[in-house]
Amino acid sequence: MDTQLRAGTIRTIKEVWWDIRPHPDFGTVEIRIADAVPTFREIGMVAALAQCLVQLFDSQLDRGYQLPIRSPWVIRDNKWRAIRYGLDATVITDDAGATAPLRDEIYELLRDLEPVAWRLGCAQELAVASEVLECGASYERQRAAYSGDGDLTSVVDALVTEFAEDRFVLYGDGGHGG
Repeated sequence: MDTQLRAGTIRTIKEVWWDIRPHPDFGTVEIRIADAVPTFREIGMVAALAQCLVQLFDSQLDRGYQLPIRSPWVIRDNKWRAIRYGLDATVITDDAGATAPLRDEIYELLRDLEPVAWRLGCAQELAVASEVLECGASYERQRAAYSGDGDLTSVVDALVTEFAEDRFVLYGDGGHGG
């Protein structure tokens, strides 16, 4: 960022768009959320996930562990896969090209973060991530609402209900958004 500031590429840190970035003025870690989450429970889940990851990585660094580093091409490709296929993506898990279902990788991550969440007092919030994996993310629930009636009004109604009642609205069998 200093180089970009000196070169005149940017005028302030606010012009740098990263998915995750440290904020030098506040001593915080900022995360970008691509889409709004419709319930307060999911907002708490995202906050708990971020808090647990930062705490886990911080403690690992304090113990001398080196955090895993993936090649830029792996990161770019996984990002594309997640954008294209959502939670049903198969992601690259190492630089040799091994792959695994994203949902499985998230379940494994949640198991690793559970003790951290209990220590931080956010285990209940983190547990919502398992519900999302089972019931479907918002995009999956919205698609299920649309496919039920073929009418966008049902999607808006479902989102209003989810926000007002802080719960998931499920259609069909309820698995992965119906």
